Amino acid sequence: MPVEAVSPVDARVLEAIAALQFGKHFAAFLHDNRPRIGVERSKNTGKIRFVYLDGELVLVLRPEEGFFSLSVAGARVLNGLEGDAMVNGIVVLDEVAEFVKDGKNVFAKHVVDPLASIRPSQELYVCDGKREVLAVGKAVVSGRDMRHLKRGVAVATRHGARKAGKGEG
Repeated sequence: MPVEAVSPVDARVLEAIAALQFGKHFAAFLHDNRPRIGVERSKNTGKIRFVYLDGELVLVLRPEEGFFSLSVAGARVLNGLEGDAMVNGIVVLDEVAEFVKDGKNVFAKHVVDPLASIRPSQELYVCDGKREVLAVGKAVVSGRDMRHLKRGVAVATRHGARKAGKGEG
């Protein structure tokens, strides 16, 4: 189905999900940029599946649970909105940045000072020391565990910034 402008009702639903999942600042951003937002619906159900900002994919609505998956472009927007807070992201050591950018998983020993409030299965973006978005994925363990574990995967990467593109989400 083609990309269409978001209706006011659909926009409110998207903003509510975004507020719950990523915080009020992201919902406010979506609200303030409604004219720039387009949606693509599922061919089978007619429900919103993809959310675009200026024609670029930023969010994918997962029908199984009703939450968003971030695209790399969406992560860049969210990273810019969060400033120093970085509630929905983590920083990794610069020496592993190229591997993460290629879409490799993030190991706990490479995470730099994660927030304890990070929950398993939380949608996260991954940055280097300069706060450049490297990848997006889901937390495998809590932020507290990321801080203390020396082994194991901390974030299961879905898309690396180098590989981002078609079918991303």
